[in-house]
Amino acid sequence: MRRAILFDFRKFTVAKLQKTGINVITLPIFPHPPMKNSSSRIPGFSLIELMVVMMIIGIIAAFAVPAASTILRGSLMNQAAQIITDQLTTARQVALAKNHQVEVRFIRFADPETPNDVGSDGQPGNFHAIWVFEDTGTFSPTVLDANGNPAPIMAPVDKPQLLPQAIILSMNQTLSTLVMGQSGAPITPQQPLATDPQTYPRSTNGAGTPYTYVPFRYRFDGSTNLLPQTSLWYVTLQNINDQIQNNLPPANFVTILVDPVGGTLRFFRPGV
Repeated sequence: MRRAILFDFRKFTVAKLQKTGINVITLPIFPHPPMKNSSSRIPGFSLIELMVVMMIIGIIAAFAVPAASTILRGSLMNQAAQIITDQLTTARQVALAKNHQVEVRFIRFADPETPNDVGSDGQPGNFHAIWVFEDTGTFSPTVLDANGNPAPIMAPVDKPQLLPQAIILSMNQTLSTLVMGQSGAPITPQQPLATDPQTYPRSTNGAGTPYTYVPFRYRFDGSTNLLPQTSLWYVTLQNINDQIQNNLPPANFVTILVDPVGGTLRFFRPGV
C-alpha cells in the first residue's frame, strides 16, 4: 500500500512539473533486498581438522626448536670470540703505538647472574671477562705493594669486556694454557694490585664483585712476555654447561692461539 501511494504521488509531481515546461527524468523504485536471517549458520572447522593442524604445528616445532637453539649457541660463541679477539688486538696496537707494555687480564669472578657458577676446580666463579691495562711506567707515591715497594700504576685501556651469558674461558689445562698454565707449571690467579679497581663492576647491589685474574703482557715491539720455548699459548671458549671429557673440547668451542714472539692470533673453530 505504501509503495502504491508513493508511486501515485511521484506521477502527480512529474505531470505537474511537465506542464510548466520542465523536463523530468524519473528513476525506477526497486524494492529493498530481503534481509538475511541472523540465524543462518557460518561454516567453521571441525574438531578433526583442528587436531590435524595442531599435530602439524607440533611436528614443525619439534624440528625447529633444536635448530634455533643450536644457532643461538653458535651466535653467542662467535660474539665471545670477537670480544677476546678485539681486546687482544687492541692491547697489541696500544703497546706499539704508545711504546708501553700493555697487560691483558683474564678475569675470574662469581657471576651473580649465572646459577651455580662454580669452576672446574670446585671454587666459586669462572673466567667471564677480559680487561686490558696500560703500564704507565709510574708508581704510586702513597700505595705500597705486597713487598712494601711503591705500587705500579696501571691505567685501564678500556672498560672490562664481559663475555656473553653462559660463555666462559675453559679451565681445562689442556684447552687453555693462557689461564691454566703449562703441564707441570700451573698458573696461580693474582689478586688486584693496590692501585687497581678492587672489585669487578658486576653485582646485584652495585657494590661490585671480588675477582682474581691471570695476566700476560704485550711489549712495546708487539711481542709478548710468554715463553716461546715451552709450548703453545692459547685459550678456549666454551659453554658453561658443556662437560669436558678426556681433555677434548666440546662440540661448540673456539680456541684462540697467541704467537708469543709476534703477538699475532690464530683461530680454531669447528667447521671453520
